[in-house]
Amino acid sequence: MRPDILAEFKDALILRLKSFIGEKKVYYHISIFGLPGCGKETIADIVSIQSPEDPVSFTQGVERRIREISVARRAEEGEDRTPLTTPLFWFLDKILTEGTGGRVIIFSDLVNDDSGCQKKYPFPLRAIRRFDTHKEGQIIFLYPSPYAAGKYNGPDVHERLIKRQRDFIMEMQRLSSKGKVRAFFYHIPIYSGKRSDFLRSQLQNSIPATIFEIIWERVSKMVDTIIGAVRG
Repeated sequence: MRPDILAEFKDALILRLKSFIGEKKVYYHISIFGLPGCGKETIADIVSIQSPEDPVSFTQGVERRIREISVARRAEEGEDRTPLTTPLFWFLDKILTEGTGGRVIIFSDLVNDDSGCQKKYPFPLRAIRRFDTHKEGQIIFLYPSPYAAGKYNGPDVHERLIKRQRDFIMEMQRLSSKGKVRAFFYHIPIYSGKRSDFLRSQLQNSIPATIFEIIWERVSKMVDTIIGAVRG
């Protein structure tokens, strides 16, 4: 993950969640994945809280913890060789199983990586189908182009990552077209001048705070579904 994109996403997320300060009926849960290790070791819960009742509580209990999220660093030669993986499939299995019938927003490059781990996790088809048992369930993916830094970068690596991202999106869209899940994909712009507005707009649509925003979100999702059906 590029640090500048992560920083802009954190800003947009904090701004959106501020809209719910004092809303006692609002509860949200924020997790990160991609920490060193395999399986559950790569996931950490950052916030799991009823929306704070005042700005000071929000700053201490939510904003501060979101600000502390950073891009994990690969170990250099001679350092701890714990693998740095992004096990998207394992993460989806856990999050979708816990959030059946809810709304899950995932900010990721959508590339599953469990290299260096003994146990490999398959595409979480059962969790996806179970998640959509209740028709209120939605998965919203906000994804940038795959990114590899330093010595891990290169044309071959980039093409391989692009293919894995594309394969995942196509499989999810195939399931969506068959009514197995309601999944929506929004690609984050490459150019920084457009990213902040894009992220703020998408998070506003994905986490509506007013009656107008709720209606607009439903209309926009309907349009996305129609466009997807026409294209597909």
